[in-house]
Amino acid sequence: MPLEALILDYGNVLSRSQPSDWCESVASQIGVPSSTFQEAYWQHRHLYDAGLPAAEYWRHVLETLGHSFLASGLGAITAKLIEADVTSWTEYRDEVWQLAEWFRHNGGRTAFLSNGVPEVMARIRAERRLERWFDVVVVSCEVGAAKPDPAIFELCLAQLGVGTRHALFVDDRIDNVEAAAGMGIPTFHFVGADAVSRLERSVRSLSV
Repeated sequence: MPLEALILDYGNVLSRSQPSDWCESVASQIGVPSSTFQEAYWQHRHLYDAGLPAAEYWRHVLETLGHSFLASGLGAITAKLIEADVTSWTEYRDEVWQLAEWFRHNGGRTAFLSNGVPEVMARIRAERRLERWFDVVVVSCEVGAAKPDPAIFELCLAQLGVGTRHALFVDDRIDNVEAAAGMGIPTFHFVGADAVSRLERSVRSLSV
């Protein structure tokens, strides 16, 4: 049966990976090793994705790194961290956007399904009218659930109006791919230098 819906993750699928030097640059400004900053950054990220305000998220990160600031100083450093973070996530992988546009133009339904935060989403929406590419947009911070929670997949499928077996879910994180597969959703693990070409072949072959 032809593929009815294409569900695309944002980070590292619709966007390129964070620049290799961004973490080092931010860590040096804070005065900690890059690896230490990266560990703290991801330690609290799931809460941020699920709706924790940016100021609280960055406060947790800085406290984990052993930093404490007065309110005035915290506001200034938080603003810089948010800007650096947003910029690191908004380099678009246009080939995947084009594939979504092609699939939709040929009668399929498309979804943007992301563990995302308000600050990044605001930049994306300012730069791209998502309705041009997607029938459905589901973002973790806006719905109070984050991948790999089955609830966010169920919500996305319901909004698409398609059955579990009739959608292809694309993500770079294996835990999200495995969660979707466990629900019976066909999946594509977006990894490797040839990920775009493999995805294009898969989508086009399933769409005929």
